[in-house]
Amino acid sequence: MTNTAQKKAHAKWWWPAGEYRGGRPSVFFFGGAGVEMAWAANPLIPLIGDYDFASWRMPGRGTRSDEPDPTSMRELGREIAQSIAEIAPVRPVLSGHSFGGYVGYAATQELEKLGIEVGRFVPIVAACPTEFRLGSVYTHMRGGPFKYASQRIAEADDIGLLPPELGDENLKESLRHTVAVDFALGFGALRHTPIAAGITDISASDDTQLKISHPKRWKRFTKGEFDSILTTGDHLFYREHPEIIAVAWEREGELAYSSVM
Repeated sequence: MTNTAQKKAHAKWWWPAGEYRGGRPSVFFFGGAGVEMAWAANPLIPLIGDYDFASWRMPGRGTRSDEPDPTSMRELGREIAQSIAEIAPVRPVLSGHSFGGYVGYAATQELEKLGIEVGRFVPIVAACPTEFRLGSVYTHMRGGPFKYASQRIAEADDIGLLPPELGDENLKESLRHTVAVDFALGFGALRHTPIAAGITDISASDDTQLKISHPKRWKRFTKGEFDSILTTGDHLFYREHPEIIAVAWEREGELAYSSVM
């Protein structure tokens, strides 16, 4: 791999806990629909252990100089997989919150197509592929993803799930746009082929955002081991209790990395 390729691969990720060092476990994280990478990762950063941690710079956020048009989940998964391949971590853990879990699933599929072993996939209160398939039908029958995004944001606002900084109407409008772009991406065609990597699903007992709220909803999407962690809290539980995620990442990252050492 050339130095130029390395720089391009690294530029597609945000490394808040320092530069990539290699020679240790690694966790690659994907935030939820519409949110900025920093907003998604900030609660977790103080708890990052002795592993390389990066958050994906999603297209449509203006965070990258070479952002692709975010129209295909498959193409996005391939781009993520290629960047991880160029970084060359050892059995990385891929994890995503909410919509980010679906992004991580697509990226894991593409990494495995490249012959790269993923150490573990950790969806966090993330709708499984079945729900995205149903969501695709639902939204197209009810005005499309942009209308659906506005509805979901209004519902979240009514029950106090939007962060305080989004109280401004202009910010809400921006959020509606990026959420709708992400929903359109997620509701596109994607083969729901089970992955070889094991899955550790993290669910929240009081989550009202998911339509299929079951601690084993991801089980059928792996050919490997499946574990389920059920915690108290709502869809954004980790912002108050990030240690739950940090402990899971530390454990899964160490297990994945040590199994080849």
